[in-house]
Amino acid sequence: MLTPYPFIKNSIVVLMILMTLSGCGGKVVLSDDAVRIRKVTDFVYEIKDLYEQRNVNLLAMFSSEYLASAGDLKTAILKDMEGSENISLSLFIDRIEMSDEHVNISIHWNGAWKGPEKTFREGGSMVLLTSYGDPIRITGFKGDSPFGISRMLNRHEN
Repeated sequence: MLTPYPFIKNSIVVLMILMTLSGCGGKVVLSDDAVRIRKVTDFVYEIKDLYEQRNVNLLAMFSSEYLASAGDLKTAILKDMEGSENISLSLFIDRIEMSDEHVNISIHWNGAWKGPEKTFREGGSMVLLTSYGDPIRITGFKGDSPFGISRMLNRHEN
């Protein structure tokens, strides 16, 4: 004679699994800060991608006021893109500080700029200053920026 215990035991296990799975099916709702952090992180990696692709649309990521006041930054970025056959940049976001209108992003970076004759490697840390809006724009840097590295190359050659 068969006892009903294995059937009951298996039914309970299946029921518990179904209850667990149904509890996991809901949509995750992110807080406002989490949404802002994700948007800022996506922005940083979009800048990285545009720079590595040597795409001049990178310049649109900067506020026009900052580009106008940053001296030869625009020229240096264009020189980076023209003088390198390949740009490889690794970024690590260390910290994001947010206020209502501004976001400061602490980034450690390593890069390689392959030219026709040699490859230049450099690394550093910077704070990327941005205005938070739609769209986000770069309003400045503190520290060592990989963007416009040709200015540093010129100092090494002289």
